[in-house]
Amino acid sequence: MIPSIGLAQPPMTAQFENGDILKGRLVSSSDGKTVLWDSSAFPEPQELDLKMLREVGIPATEEQELPPGDHVAVVELTNGDNVRGTLLSVTEEAISISTSFGGEMTFRRNMVDRLDIEDRPELIYSGPKGPDEWVPSVEDGWKYENGRLICERNSSISRDIGEQDRMRVAFDVSWRENARFRLYLHADHEDLDQVDNCYELVCQSQYAYLRKRTSRNNRTESTTIGTTGGVREFQEQEKVRVEFLHDRISGRIRLMLGGRIIADWKEQAPDAKGMGSFVHFLGDTSSAIEISRIRITTWDGLIDGQWQEAPMGLRVFPGEDMDSEEDEPEQDQEGIFLRNGDHISGDAVGIEGGKVRLKTRFKEFDLPVSRLRTFALRTSEEANDPELCWKPIRRAKDIRAWFPDGGVITFELLEINDEVIRGRSQTFGEAEFAPGSFNRFEFNLYASDRRR
Repeated sequence: MIPSIGLAQPPMTAQFENGDILKGRLVSSSDGKTVLWDSSAFPEPQELDLKMLREVGIPATEEQELPPGDHVAVVELTNGDNVRGTLLSVTEEAISISTSFGGEMTFRRNMVDRLDIEDRPELIYSGPKGPDEWVPSVEDGWKYENGRLICERNSSISRDIGEQDRMRVAFDVSWRENARFRLYLHADHEDLDQVDNCYELVCQSQYAYLRKRTSRNNRTESTTIGTTGGVREFQEQEKVRVEFLHDRISGRIRLMLGGRIIADWKEQAPDAKGMGSFVHFLGDTSSAIEISRIRITTWDGLIDGQWQEAPMGLRVFPGEDMDSEEDEPEQDQEGIFLRNGDHISGDAVGIEGGKVRLKTRFKEFDLPVSRLRTFALRTSEEANDPELCWKPIRRAKDIRAWFPDGGVITFELLEINDEVIRGRSQTFGEAEFAPGSFNRFEFNLYASDRRR
C-alpha cells in the first residue's frame, strides 16, 4: 500500500521564494506549473504558482525498509543525486536497482558517476519525528517544528541511543552567518552539565576539532584527538550535511561535510571504559542553529577512499595529502574494488541471486554482491569526456525530492497527488513514486544558485 500524504498527517510547510511560510497540505499538481494547496487560511484549496514556491517540507516521514538483500547499492548520478536500493544488474548500457520508493529503477550508465556497495547497517535512529524524542537541557531551549530541532536558547538537547561500538551519525545542520554547534557522542549522562565521559566534536567558524573527555579516580582529562581548519563548507554555506563515523574499537574516526572528506583521525589509545549511550547537540542562538534529517546507524568500520590520518597534534587542512601505511588503491583504476581492499581487473557481466559474475582476463567467477565495495565505471579521463559521461538536461518543471536517509533524486514533475508521484528524467525514464517516501520537495530549482 502506498503511504498517503493526506489530511490525517501533520501539516506540511510551504516555503516561498520571498520568505513567506504557509502550513497546510499539497493536494495535487497535474500540469507542473501550479500546485493545489489546502490550508486553514483558505476557505477552499487554492492554486499556487510553482515559480513562487521554493520547497515543501513533509513532517514525520518514516524511513522505508530496503528491499530484501544483504547489501545496499548506492547509485550516485552525474548531477549529484544519489539513491539506495538492492543491486539487480550492471550492463554496458544501464544499472538497475530495486528500491523501496519506486520499485525497480534502471539508470543510464553514462549518467551514473559512481556505484558503491555498502553493508546493510542496522538503523539505530531516524528523525526527528516529534517533540518528545529528545530531552532539552532547559525548558524552551529547543523546539520541534516540521522535522527540525530549532535552538531557541544557548542549550543542549539529548537522546539515549544505547551503547554502540561502531556507528555512523549523519544530520543536516543550518545556521545564519557563522556556524557554531557541538556534537557529543557516547556521553555518560542525559544532562550535559553532568557528563564526565564523552567525545566532543566542536564546529566553530572555519574550524572543526574533536576531543575526548574522561574522568578517572576523580581526575578529569580532556584530550584533543584531531583538528582541522579552513573548512570551506562553514565559510561559504549556511547549511550542510554532517557525517561522523566512529569506531571505538580501532579508534578510527572520519568527518565528512556534504559528502566531502574533511578529516580522518585516529585515537592513539582507544578506551571505551566509562563511556555512555547519550547523544547531545549543543546549539548557539547567535547562529540560529537547526538540526534535521538525523540518521544514526551501525557501521562496519570499513573506510571508502584513501585514509588520510595525520600524526597526533598536526592540523589537517582539507585537500592536503597525508602519507599513510594504510592507503588504499587509487580509485582511478578500472575494475572492481572489494570491501577488504583488494582490486580485481575485470568487469561485471551479470548479476543473479545476489551474486555478481566477474569476467577477468583469466576466467569468469561469481562473488556475493555484498563482498564488493565500488564499481569503477570509468577512469578520471573518461569522466571528463562528454561523450562517455553525460549530465541530464535541466528542465523548468524539475523538482528535487529528498529521502529521510539523506538520498535525493531530481526529476521533471508530471503529476502529484495523495496516491502517487509521477516523474520523468533522462537518467531513468518515467517512474512512479510513493509520496510517503520523501520528507522534502524542492521546486523552482534553477532560478537561483541555491546550495543544498
